[in-house]
Amino acid sequence: MDQKRGVFAKARRLAPALDRAVRTALERILSSKTFSRSLRMRRFLRYTVEQVLEGKSDQLKEYAVAVEVFDRAPTFDARLDPIVRVEARRLRDKLRQYYQTEGRFDDVEIEYPVGSYVPRWRKRKSGPPGRELHGSPCSEEKSLVVLPFANLSADSENEYFSDGLTEQIIHELTKLDGLRVVAWQSAFQLKGKPCDLRTIGEQLHVGAVLGGSVRRSGNRVRIAAQLVLIEDGRYLWSETYERQMRDVLGIQDEISRAIAGTLRLKLVGEAAVTQARRRDHNPVAYQLYLRGRFHWNKRSPEELRKSIQHYERAIAVDPEFPLGYAGLADAYSLLGDYGLTAPVDIMPKAKEAAEKALSLDPTLAEAHTSLAFIKSLFEWRWEEAEEHYRKSIALNPGYVTAHHWYGLDFLALHGRLEDAEAEVRIAAQLDPLSPIINEGVSYMLLLSRRYEEAIEQSRRVLELDPQFYKAFTGMGRAYSLMGRYSEAIGLLEKGRLLAGDMPSILGALGQTYALAGREQGARRLLAQLQALSERRFIPSTCFAIVHLGLGEKSRALDWLELGCERHELTVTSINSHPLYDSLRNEPRFSALLQRIGFT
Repeated sequence: MDQKRGVFAKARRLAPALDRAVRTALERILSSKTFSRSLRMRRFLRYTVEQVLEGKSDQLKEYAVAVEVFDRAPTFDARLDPIVRVEARRLRDKLRQYYQTEGRFDDVEIEYPVGSYVPRWRKRKSGPPGRELHGSPCSEEKSLVVLPFANLSADSENEYFSDGLTEQIIHELTKLDGLRVVAWQSAFQLKGKPCDLRTIGEQLHVGAVLGGSVRRSGNRVRIAAQLVLIEDGRYLWSETYERQMRDVLGIQDEISRAIAGTLRLKLVGEAAVTQARRRDHNPVAYQLYLRGRFHWNKRSPEELRKSIQHYERAIAVDPEFPLGYAGLADAYSLLGDYGLTAPVDIMPKAKEAAEKALSLDPTLAEAHTSLAFIKSLFEWRWEEAEEHYRKSIALNPGYVTAHHWYGLDFLALHGRLEDAEAEVRIAAQLDPLSPIINEGVSYMLLLSRRYEEAIEQSRRVLELDPQFYKAFTGMGRAYSLMGRYSEAIGLLEKGRLLAGDMPSILGALGQTYALAGREQGARRLLAQLQALSERRFIPSTCFAIVHLGLGEKSRALDWLELGCERHELTVTSINSHPLYDSLRNEPRFSALLQRIGFT
């Protein structure tokens, strides 16, 4: 090892002292909290390091790693399955995280050069224990959570003001480039709960907490805010504001901007702020919008329809309220995406609402995301869709749904799985307690053929919400793809019990019954889907995957071609979803990919 130049070293056979140092470093990493719950990462790391230590670095090729570490079959084809490349990127990220936290004083550092699966190591300069790792007030990535401001007023009706103020502060802070702010949905789950700073930091992966209180007396309101560093509980900033309660919205806007302005200088610097057009929201409409988002995030048919009711009420209160139209567009879009309403009936309404929102405010990130979703999954105007996604993220880097949908409903569909996973994980960092966002991580892992990790992630989703049906159905699909059909059926039935007879669940059940050799059960579910289709819309993909399970490829392709003719949103998954791997050599399937715009 050339320590003078500080370069990393690869060795055929290491000197005994260095061999021991590397093995000690490896065991320290494997036993760390960072790696304790990442079985695949641990296996990847151990296998590759030990191969180099044994002088077998020349054997660390993509095929060998896929077979030895990720249990791929000898027929593994890296062109169809990017698991090793995706996992290598994740391992690099995880090692970087480890050396920034638990391993910051390690003597030996292990790394993987981009494009290689051969680890390298070097001696590091160790610092004294207790040394501060970062010089900035937050963690190195500059992250914080805004806890719901406490309502100290005697009247509980003032709760809407304190919640509205919290959400508005979050919205203003997400405009600051370089600052990661936990989304309102996750922050709201901590409301009224006794959490110490370190628990919050570990749960949300943030370096600081912004909290406060609202006290209203007569026509005056007093707002106190404090920014606290999680590492040592040190107060970095605190301020009190007193105002006349003449204009609720005006006070929320003024205080949130004042706080954001102060934190801009303290946390990220003057140049980091992203300028955006001021939007004056009717406070009643805004609260209805927040309630709509709450129901929308539940994702069940009943909850989606509840969200529409709230958005419609918000628009009725304020017909010029752009967020109401954006929310309405998203609710309509998911009715189409989940196969609950025919796309030809619902998606034009979704587009009209999204375009209305943009006409009212061209700088509204939410509206750009709404339109991007429609242009991609329904219209297949992919380039325009990506422009809107990028515009949305540029306008508001903290808007969770933009990262979520850009990852799952654009990048992943085009097979750009590494980029897609990065976007979905950004969404999860921004909204770490959201069941639907964390379920998106699980789905992304499934698309990457990392089924065990997908199941593990689904279990984490259930810790957040034990009644979230998509966690059960996601695990069911993963088990089915692994060939563990009995477990898959049990989990899919659990999801069906919670969500009802959703077409996608019935289709997944039918396919799994067929793969398990229970043809009668599969035919029964096909008949049930057919009976339902006489009363309501059923996506063609639901029929297609059951026929695939039965080995009836021609019938499956018939249904997929019908789905293309009807511009069904679910048919866009055929390019990347492992359910359709058995069709990839079929000329008719290639023609479908070309028709949708994937080739």
